[in-house]
Parts: sequence; C-alpha cells; structure tokens
Amino acid sequence: MFIINFNFIKPIEEVNRYTEQHRNYVAKQYEEGRFIIGGPLEPRSGGIVISDMKKKEEIIEVLKKDPLIVEGVAEYSLTEFTPLMSAENLKSYVK
Repeated sequence: MFIINFNFIKPIEEVNRYTEQHRNYVAKQYEEGRFIIGGPLEPRSGGIVISDMKKKEEIIEVLKKDPLIVEGVAEYSLTEFTPLMSAENLKSYVK
C-alpha cells in the first residue's frame, strides 16, 4: 500500500487551470480500484491519496499521466507501508 503525496510547485492560479482534468483522471483511478481515498491538503498546497496498488512501478506509470504532473504544476512522493491495524470497515486492507 502507498501514500501518494502531491505537492504544488506552481502558484495556485496555475494549478487551478488543470484541477478539473486532474480530478477526472483521479476519479478514473478510483473507479478502476487503484486508489482508495484521498483529497486536498488544508491549506491547499497539494493532496494525499492512499493506493492499494502493489507495485511502485505501476503507480509511477499512473502518476506520470496525471494532468498536474504532465503540466508541471505538481510533483509527488511515494511512501510504501504495510497496514497492520485498521478500523473494522477497513479490515480487508490489513495484512
């Protein structure tokens, strides 16, 4: 499992030009089961996504196509972790 941390590297006005495209792209990843949960940071300087994808290389391929990355207004970092505990409704993700 991975935490994807998006960080905006351009002014928010520039980021806003691609936000709708980004949200549409990310929505597709949720529909296809690649992403579990996510949303913007407060204050709005980026966002966080939790992914249940198994291979880092596959996540990188997905992220390279995200409009925020393609347009150079955001960068991302990945943190891999193994879930050991969760709330009852998330037990299916615990190893």
